[in-house]
Amino acid sequence: MRFNYLLYPSALEKIRQSGIGKRVKKLKESEDGLPYIGGAIFDGDLVRSVQDLKERGFYEHLPSDFVRLYKETMNGILKGPEDFFWTIQRPVDTTKEPCNLEDLLLFSGELASMVLKPDEIWEYSKFGFSSPSEFVTTVSTFIMQQSKAIFREGYKWTRKRDDGSGIVTEITGDDNSDLRIYQTDIAPYTTIDPFGSAIEMRPEIDADKHTVAAYHTTEGSLLVVVMKYIEQQGILAEYQKDEAKKIIEWGRSLGQGGGTCTEHFEGFEENPMMFFVAHGIPIPQLNERNETEQHTTFWLPTAGEGAYGGYISQNGDFVLSYQSGDSVRNPAKPVSMRFLPEDAEYLVKGLIYQSAKGLGRTSAKQILDILAYRYSSKFEEDQEKFKQ
Repeated sequence: MRFNYLLYPSALEKIRQSGIGKRVKKLKESEDGLPYIGGAIFDGDLVRSVQDLKERGFYEHLPSDFVRLYKETMNGILKGPEDFFWTIQRPVDTTKEPCNLEDLLLFSGELASMVLKPDEIWEYSKFGFSSPSEFVTTVSTFIMQQSKAIFREGYKWTRKRDDGSGIVTEITGDDNSDLRIYQTDIAPYTTIDPFGSAIEMRPEIDADKHTVAAYHTTEGSLLVVVMKYIEQQGILAEYQKDEAKKIIEWGRSLGQGGGTCTEHFEGFEENPMMFFVAHGIPIPQLNERNETEQHTTFWLPTAGEGAYGGYISQNGDFVLSYQSGDSVRNPAKPVSMRFLPEDAEYLVKGLIYQSAKGLGRTSAKQILDILAYRYSSKFEEDQEKFKQ
């Protein structure tokens, strides 16, 4: 089942310049509105949808040089979607992503017909697109994305990598308020659709997205190890300049949202000192093979038997490595998620935001108390005691 697609900035610009964006906005603001579009698609539903479009004249204006390819490809995907592909040219390889039935919802024109007339839906050049399949698929994807309400959106930031990828990181929580961190590659890689046309979008695939799924009250522990990483690596974080006063003030301005679990209410916080008991122990550093004989003191528990351990990679990135059972004793630490030095301060802000919005199981007060304690005289006194 396909859940998400990525529209490239160039595709969104075409949507804007063509006026399609205004049409969709008008539909959303109309009395009927734009219904939610998503969920499983069945072949019977698609057949009925295509028949309805045909009866309403939406296939009468298919370009003559596209009719045969369109019919053969649509019927072929309906019978065997795994035999048809999106081709995505990445910096290191070319990925062939098999089609699925959800793709047909875009290709059929059912969604695009919400804002396009029968004599417009295949007039791709009139709207600034390069092929009929690119036009109908891009417009359909935009409508689908606009139909979805955003729930539990967390703190996001974007960075570019040297290999051309663009990584969006989001710190949020799931429906049970357990910590979730998502990293999604949104780089506009050259993509060919199943009809053989270049298209400025692609389906979101497994290679695009990485997830850290931690369990219960873990935000405070993650905050402390990120702060430790910043200090250990000598990263110049803005919040250090005034001993976190401005960032704490910003956090307080967010208030405390949520209320979906007891941790969002005051009175359940731990003494900030308890988060720094192992602060004097360095975060282990991995070699070029992502190995180390040292044991980390930082762990993010999961709902299962495993946990994410915190390490520093050979090139100085902060990494989380999922391990379980005997793999904990294995020197090899497979990287589950990677944060560059420039991500570090965003991580701190993201954890403040996530807690303040009630997306996790840690209160904003707990997070801000931890920050304030780190720059207090009590912190230095306690660290001396821990050394004894």
